[in-house]
Formats: sequence, structure tokens, C-alpha cells
Amino acid sequence: MKRLDIALVHPFSWPEVRRGGERYLADLAWYLDREGHRVELIAGTAGPSNHATERHTTVRKLRHLRGRAVRLVARDDDESFGIRAFPRLVARRFDVVHAFVPSAAVAARAARQRTVYTVLGHPSPELVASLPRAGRLMRAAVRSATKAVALSSASARATEQVFGRETGVLSPGVILDRFPVQPGARNGPPRVLFNAFASNPEKGLGTLVEAFVLLLERMPDARLVLAGPGDPSWALAALDGRARAAVDVLGPGLLADVPTRYRESTVTVLPSTNEAFGLVLVESLASGTPVVCSSEGGMPEIVDSATVGRIAPYGDAAALSVALSEAVELARDPATAARCRDHATRWDWERSIGPMHEHVYDAVIAPRSGREH
Repeated sequence: MKRLDIALVHPFSWPEVRRGGERYLADLAWYLDREGHRVELIAGTAGPSNHATERHTTVRKLRHLRGRAVRLVARDDDESFGIRAFPRLVARRFDVVHAFVPSAAVAARAARQRTVYTVLGHPSPELVASLPRAGRLMRAAVRSATKAVALSSASARATEQVFGRETGVLSPGVILDRFPVQPGARNGPPRVLFNAFASNPEKGLGTLVEAFVLLLERMPDARLVLAGPGDPSWALAALDGRARAAVDVLGPGLLADVPTRYRESTVTVLPSTNEAFGLVLVESLASGTPVVCSSEGGMPEIVDSATVGRIAPYGDAAALSVALSEAVELARDPATAARCRDHATRWDWERSIGPMHEHVYDAVIAPRSGREH
């Protein structure tokens, strides 16, 4: 494949913001740079605008727009970033622009750029109806993009249902070398890792806390480790003293802490709803740690419940407790860590996910594309 000139556009960047979408963006830029493509990562920042170039990649950070006039037309930085990025998208001609929020996709198409738009969320008719302005912007992005993609087959189907446009699947991946596996059995007191935004009720922390109380009845030495950003106090308030003493609130910590936390855990759990993918599940599997997720969104496409984890209905604390207990027993099998690592290789950036992105970009810029202008 020829070397391309690619813009990646997202209102936030890693590690200024540490979420799955920002990790995806950083890993994608790493892969494209490694393959010799010329990359311009256009992102927002709370600080002064700046840019820096290393190897084939320029990271261009644009200060977020502020002020009352901006908020009249944009609800948040996601919605206003297209306005902020538009002058740069007009000034340069890229082979392809990969946009990660609707406003960026609309801005790229207005600048007459060939555009891949990734739907980072899991849209539903109810969600779109509850946010009319955001829904209209997403509809415009999906329908105008040269190619619309989602993070999982489930989210692609949801996007097609809501917006009536054929949507491909292009998932994030994992750089396996950054998540060394912990071989052998996970014996000792069970450690249940929750590595998600604790303040967001959709991540399922409330249900997880209820499930953990039930798990303590079967495994009194179990510990719940909260390693994501946000304040979990709303979910912990109802715990009695014994249960609260079994919860470790670590927060996000340093970047270097993340792989170690996966390896030191018995199981990683993501009991959320409206989850388009679930990158923490793949990272955990790469570290040799089995996983538990809810049955909604794209997560069941990651978890093979026969070998590397369990799936429980969203919001069902009793079922989640059973799934956690079974996953702990799975982790005690010395062969499980290797199975988890092997399962995670299907999301390896170098062998699988990266080439898939290149294939999509190639299709978008090919003359046979009927929507390139």
C-alpha cells in the first residue's frame, strides 16, 4: 500500500484524557507512523494551542473554543471541535481524514475531504431522541461521510437502524508488547478489577457493588479494585463497614500502572450498557486475565464465555455475582492466562487491526468510491 497523508481528528488526546477513544486514537497514530504514513493528529486541548512533530507524525493541539456565543451553537467540546478544526482541514489536502466525533466529520466533508467517520458510541433511537441537536449532528456525520464505521458489529447494526446508512466495522486494538502476560494460575485472594469511569452510572458500578457484596458471601477474602477516573462514592455509600473495607479505590494512577494492575488482578469486569466495544476487556485478556462483561452492546463479541470469561445480563447483580465467581475459578486454571493472551491476539494492531484500517483508507481514496467529493 502506498504511503498516505492522513489526518486523525478528535477533540481530546491521550494522555490528557484517558478513555478508550483517546487510547484508540493514540494507538492508531502509533501504527500509521510505524508503517511510514504521514499523520497529522488534530486534537483539542484545555491549554494553549501547540504542535510538535516526531518521525512521520505531527500532533497539532488546538485550544478549545470557549465563550457564550460558542455554547449557543455547540453543547460541549465534542460539538464545537468541528468549528475549531475546520480552518486546518481547509488549509491542507489529506488523502483521508479519519474523524472520531460528528462535528469533525461534518467539518471534514465541508472542507471537501475524503472522510472516514467512526461512531464511538452505541446509538439507539431513545438516546438520539433525548439529545435532538447531537442526534442531528450525528445523522449528518453518518450520512455525509465517505465511509461510516462503528467499533463492533452490534454498534454497526444500531447505527444502520437509527440513521439508515450502511456502516462498516473497524475496531480498536491492543499493542501486545505493552501488556506483558502474567502466566500461570491466579491463586490467592480474588481481586476484581473495575477499570472504567466510576462517575458514569452507565458503566455499571452500582450493579457491580451489589454483585460484589454477594460475592463476598462465597469468597470472603475477595477485593474490589476501582482503578478508573471519577468519584465512586455514590456507589459505595450503602456498603456496610466490612464490605467497604474490601474495596480499594486506586483511581487511574500513572500510565505505567495500568498493565501491572491487569496482571495483578484475578478478573476484570465491565458491566456497562451502551458500550460499543470495551477496550479494557482486550487489554485485560492480553495480560492473561479473564474478563466479565454485560450482554449489551459490542462486548459479547470480545468475550468467549467458554474459555476466557463470562457474560451477565446488564443490571442483574445476582447474575453478575455468579459470573464473577465463575471467572475467578477460571483464573485458577493454569492454562487460562495463555488462552486469554491467545484470544487477544485477534486485536493485535500489527497483525490485524492496523492492516484493517489501511484497507478502509485504501477503499475510501480509490477512484471507485462514489462519495469522495
